[in-house]
Amino acid sequence: MAAGIGVVLLAGLIVAIADVVHTGGGALAVLGLWALVAVPVALAVGVVLAGGNATWGTGWIRGAFRALRTDDELDKKSAGLLLAGAVVAGIYALLVIKLSMKLVGSVERKSVGAMLLAVVLVGALPIVAVFAIPTNRATRKVAAVLPAIGPLSRTLFLLALGAALAVAAGLHVVYNRLDYQVIGLGFLYSIALFPVIALAIGFLAYGPLSALREKVPARGAVAAAALIVALALPVLGLRSPSKDTQAAVIDQSWIGAKAVAVLRGLIDRDGDGVSAFFGGPDCDDHNPKVAPGKPEIPNNGIDDNCVGGDGKVAATDPAPASTPPPATGSGSGSATPAPTAGLGGKNVVVIFVDTLRGDRLGVAGYKRDGKSLTPRIDAFAGEGVRFEKAYAQAPNTPRSVPSFLSSRYPSQLKVDKMKKSYPQVRDDAELLFEVLKPAGFTTIGQSSHFYFCDRKKYPDTCGDVASWMNSNIGQGADLWDNTDAVDIGPSNKDFAGPRVVKKSVAKLEELAKQPDGKFAMLVHLFEPHSTYMTYDEFPITERGTASLVQKYDYEIAMTDRYVGELLDALDRTGLAKTTTVILISDHGEAFGVHKFAGEQMFFHGQTLYRELIHVPLIVRVPGLTARTVPDVVELIDVAPTIAGLFGVAPPASWRGRSLVPLLEGKPLPPKPAFAELLPEPKWDHDAKSMISADGKRHVFYRISDSRWEIYDLEKDPEERTNIADSDPDAQKLKDELAAWIEGALSAGMQ
Repeated sequence: MAAGIGVVLLAGLIVAIADVVHTGGGALAVLGLWALVAVPVALAVGVVLAGGNATWGTGWIRGAFRALRTDDELDKKSAGLLLAGAVVAGIYALLVIKLSMKLVGSVERKSVGAMLLAVVLVGALPIVAVFAIPTNRATRKVAAVLPAIGPLSRTLFLLALGAALAVAAGLHVVYNRLDYQVIGLGFLYSIALFPVIALAIGFLAYGPLSALREKVPARGAVAAAALIVALALPVLGLRSPSKDTQAAVIDQSWIGAKAVAVLRGLIDRDGDGVSAFFGGPDCDDHNPKVAPGKPEIPNNGIDDNCVGGDGKVAATDPAPASTPPPATGSGSGSATPAPTAGLGGKNVVVIFVDTLRGDRLGVAGYKRDGKSLTPRIDAFAGEGVRFEKAYAQAPNTPRSVPSFLSSRYPSQLKVDKMKKSYPQVRDDAELLFEVLKPAGFTTIGQSSHFYFCDRKKYPDTCGDVASWMNSNIGQGADLWDNTDAVDIGPSNKDFAGPRVVKKSVAKLEELAKQPDGKFAMLVHLFEPHSTYMTYDEFPITERGTASLVQKYDYEIAMTDRYVGELLDALDRTGLAKTTTVILISDHGEAFGVHKFAGEQMFFHGQTLYRELIHVPLIVRVPGLTARTVPDVVELIDVAPTIAGLFGVAPPASWRGRSLVPLLEGKPLPPKPAFAELLPEPKWDHDAKSMISADGKRHVFYRISDSRWEIYDLEKDPEERTNIADSDPDAQKLKDELAAWIEGALSAGMQ
């Protein structure tokens, strides 16, 4: 037993030291977390070895290896059984993969699917054994042909070969299939390395280095002392960590984020689902009424929501969208000036490009291969008003699209269930088309994507889409053409743009023949979304993360052409003279610049860094002068702006404000831009952020790990240096975001 404990704890110490070096801080905390991993394993291995010694005598493992080398028939049988198990397990793995796509692949049924898959796996183990027996008859003959390799028996050779192939396959996936970006690689590598090192230590200690091992005095006492130290490390290292230790362990340690998350789930003293362990976000873990997300009760002496202390002023509902805007940019109101009838012409077309970063446009200064990726969008921007500091209110489609269509912040959305990957918008939400339709607009949606599937109105267009998908986002549309939409998995490799543009152009040509009518159309172009597809004319020359960026850029180049085809159709039909055209995106994309919860951030939906919320917003209004607007604006301003352009009264439920004055070259009071990361089943993290009204600072409150970050967007646009502890205005900025959370955001939930 002492041998098992000693070997495993030594292996754990080696991996832990490597993790400490990698983490660059919080050494005692990292050692404590690894001790929690190593101690149970060490005790389990010690019990198994002790039981083996009691049953088969001391040295039973070495005896088994010796028997395999000396007993050729035994070696053939065991090697044959290994081959048989590999064959049957391989076939079984293929079946499991197929089942997992059905049972686990749909994110909304992830937990249920995983449970069913586990039942299938356990229940089928006897089947594997049954089929392995007859298979062994054939594989034993194959094994007999294999020679013993030096000191290794056939069995050990096959085990080593299998391990090598598994490692090679894993490395292939990591370095050649980066589009799928296997997350938590450090965690997986370190956990896999731990038993490998333990086996290596055991092999050396009881093989070539046996004599050295025998010279160590009181080995049992040494193992017992090591166990006591390992038991003490979590107590010493995980209590009252500093902010620097918290940040280092959670963001950098291989196991930090996952281990702390598990422990926070176990150490929740008041049972409110939020923990104070290791600097967790619960500011009072003995009161279930106090936690992030709880309503703040002003003047009760308690920081109910763990944000900014006790609220001192009762929260009030934002001013209705039709009243004049507030005099300050505090976020306490989000009002809209009186609408200007007829300014927008007759029609409006919203070109919604998915996952397009605001800094990727040529007019924003971006170039690839020495030229702009977006010549058509650049030309369009030269004819309209470009808001260079436009920000989305969420980092992913299921939160951002209903947010800008209903002009409400994500947590204010009227949906069936907030903590859900794809919330369904309730019927009583007031979306853009529902507001425009009574004003005489023919309302049309053009897309080909699972998110826009409407089984009630268009069941024939959802045949390949998961049965539970129903965003209900097409409310108010006279027609929403979502033909040829595919399910979630296939959509990532779908070339949807060409068919969406084709049917959109056909519809525009049809509408141009109806001069007495007016219409509002939304066109969704999906292409820049991962998985990024490749094109013959754009060969990929980069590797790793750089290849992701290159593929993404070329997807944008192709999408720019689709946008050009839509603009050409408007020109060709004469509709451009009477149609306001708006180009937006719902969110951006990340390429490994930041970490969150211990994972390198690729793609979107998991943080609120600028790379994900800074988006294009370009508005071309017939007759208005082209200009670039430096003001900070939000996507929830788009719907009120469209209403204002056409003299349509915005509903009281809308929280954005009309940007019509800015379109006309008139001023609007400065106002910050806010965004929210809301928890959902596959990414249970919560955060809020604020772009200051002058656009110079980004305040990012990571609620899940109780951390504030502030970035200087002028000097540090990629947000690599957190100045929360050095910015002289840090507290003022934090208070402003806290005031919005406890004031306008909370009051505007109704």
